[in-house]
Amino acid sequence: MKVGIIGALDFEVSALSALMTSHEVKTVSMVKYHTGTINDVPVVVAAAGVGKVNAAVCTQTMILKYNPDIVINVGVAGALEDELSIGDIAVAVSVAEHDMDTTPVGDEKGFISGIDRVYMDCDDEMTQLMYEAASKLDVKVIKGIIASGDQFIASREQRERIKREFGAVAAEMEGASIGHVCTMSNKPFAVLRAISDSADDESKTDFPTFARAAAKNSVQVILYMLKNLNRGDDDE
Repeated sequence: MKVGIIGALDFEVSALSALMTSHEVKTVSMVKYHTGTINDVPVVVAAAGVGKVNAAVCTQTMILKYNPDIVINVGVAGALEDELSIGDIAVAVSVAEHDMDTTPVGDEKGFISGIDRVYMDCDDEMTQLMYEAASKLDVKVIKGIIASGDQFIASREQRERIKREFGAVAAEMEGASIGHVCTMSNKPFAVLRAISDSADDESKTDFPTFARAAAKNSVQVILYMLKNLNRGDDDE
């Protein structure tokens, strides 16, 4: 199995590319795609840049040029669920675009025309594998909906609105656009996020303070998952 891994910023994925063997790098549309193997699993890793458009461009390019069997989005997120603290892990069961709004013409909030849905489902098998891997860390791990939008959520009002409207446990800026592209391309995907802040009025301080440390937790989960994925392939 070839695994595609996308983060927004370099610090979310650079530890993964640093561990690659047979490492090669190519740049397409200003994004660097790192290919090689980690724990004998073929991988392609990229930092897409912040936001839904950057993530969508990166995902489509990765699918067309490198054809991974699954695409995984990693990185950090703001907590919407009160039980999540900085460093904890949210594993998505589905994703939604919280800033998509065509309700004036009668659509449900978050409805995406074309694929005609609000929620895009993550791959069950990979979601469970990542959940089990995250459970090896000394942090809280929950599954739930992760919501994405082109907004850095930094107020209690925004936090509560997204939680109320989408039932989401975490908010970030890329996962749902990656899910959107993968859904259109019939490509399995999964989303894993470590909590960097509480998506509230303290976020503008907490994010720069804790984001890099939180991202290390998501990287550890991916490394453990890849190790076990390889074992699973060997068993077959």
